[in-house]
Amino acid sequence: MNRFILFACIYLLGMTSTVSAQKKNSATAQKKEASTKSPTLTAEQLIQNYRFSEAAKSLQTQIDKAREAGKPTERLEADLRRANLGSDMVRGTEKVAFIDSVKVPRAQMLSAIRLSSTSGALVQSAAVAKSVKNLPSSVGTIAYINELGDRVYFSATDSAGGVKTISSAYKSGNGWGTPAPLEGMESEDSDQDYPFVMPDGVTLYFASQGEGSLGGYDVFVTRYNPETKQYLKADNLGMPFNSPANDYMIAIDEDTNLGWLVTDRNQSADTVCVYVFVPSESREVYDLLDYSISDVVDIASLKSIALTQTDSEQVKAAKARLATVRQTAATSASGKQYRRYVISDTKVYTSLSQFRSNEARAKAEEADKTADELSDALSQQDELQLAVAHGSRNQKTLDQLKQLNQLIPQLKSQYNTLCKEMRQAEAK
Repeated sequence: MNRFILFACIYLLGMTSTVSAQKKNSATAQKKEASTKSPTLTAEQLIQNYRFSEAAKSLQTQIDKAREAGKPTERLEADLRRANLGSDMVRGTEKVAFIDSVKVPRAQMLSAIRLSSTSGALVQSAAVAKSVKNLPSSVGTIAYINELGDRVYFSATDSAGGVKTISSAYKSGNGWGTPAPLEGMESEDSDQDYPFVMPDGVTLYFASQGEGSLGGYDVFVTRYNPETKQYLKADNLGMPFNSPANDYMIAIDEDTNLGWLVTDRNQSADTVCVYVFVPSESREVYDLLDYSISDVVDIASLKSIALTQTDSEQVKAAKARLATVRQTAATSASGKQYRRYVISDTKVYTSLSQFRSNEARAKAEEADKTADELSDALSQQDELQLAVAHGSRNQKTLDQLKQLNQLIPQLKSQYNTLCKEMRQAEAK
C-alpha cells in the first residue's frame, strides 16, 4: 500500500513538471513570436506603402471609435478619402512605357527636361516675375512660355492674397502685361503650380494640392472650352503619374514623342527624380486578371521602370530619340549650330547627308531657311515691341510691327507644312 502511494506521488509529480514545462515552452514561443512580428503600421504608413485597402479599414475603425467617443473625425475622413482614392488609382493604373530616370536637386529640375522649341519653354517663375506688370504678392515655382513667346503661364495669388491659381499674361514690350487667373481654374483651398501647355494651346497640365490629390501635389489635366471661354473641370492623371508623395509636373514634347515626369517619390529631401516616358495615344489600363496586384503596385509606384517596358521596339526607338535630344542639348550648349529632322517616331536625322530622298532633302533645306526667317522675325518683333514700350510709337514702327505680326504665323505654318512634306517624301 505504501509502495502504491509512493508510485502515485511520483507520477503526479512528473505530470505536474510536464504541464509546467509545456506552459513555459508555450510562453517562450509566444514571446518569441511577438518579438518577430512586424510592428503595426499607422494608416499613413500604409498609404505610403500602397496598402490602401488596409489603410481604409484601419481608418474606418478609428472613425467609428471617434464618433462613439464624440471626437472630431474630419482629419480621419480626409485620410479615408485618400486611401479610397489610392485604391481606385491602383486599379486604374495606365499602361505607359518609362525609358529613363535621373535624380537632380529640386531647384535644378528644369535642367533635366529637354524640350523642342515647338513645345515652348519652362522657366523659373521668379525670372518671369521681374518683368510682370502689377505682379501679385506671391508667385509659384515654375512658369511656362508658349512657342511664339507671346504668352506666359504661372501660378499666382488671387486678388485677396489667398491660394495660388494658374494665371497668364501676354507679352508687353520686353516684359509681360498684368496677369489674370484662367477662367474655370478657381480654387478655394488648394495651391496650383507647375503649368505646361500643349502646342494646341488648349490642353493644360498642372499640379495641385487639396481634396483631389493623393499626395501633396498631384498632376492634373484640363482643356480650354472656346465656347464657354473657360477651362473644364480638371482630371487627376492617376497612376503611375501620381503617388502618395509630391508629383510636380508633366511636360510632353510632340516633336520627339517623349514625356517628362517630375516627382519626389522615394527621394531624399530637396531631391526629385525626373522620369522620361513615351506618351500614349489612347489610355489603356492594366487588367488585374492578367497581372498580379503586387506587379501592378510595383508599376504604379515606378518601383521598376523595366516592368513598364512591354514593347521592346517602342522602348528602343524612344531611347534613340532621347539620345538625340540629349546630344542636341549638348551641341547647343557648346555654341554649335545643330539641326534635327524628325522623320518618324523611330527615326531622327541630324544632318542633310542622311536623307535618301533628294526631294526630302530639298524640303529639309527649305524648312531650315524658313526656320531661320522665323527666328529673325521673332527677334525683330521683340525689338519693335521694346521700342513701342519705350515710347517709340511712330507710324513706321507700328507698320513694321503689324507686318511681323502677320508674317510670323505664316512662317510657322509654312515651316510645319514643309516638315510634313519632308517626312512624306522620305517615306516614299
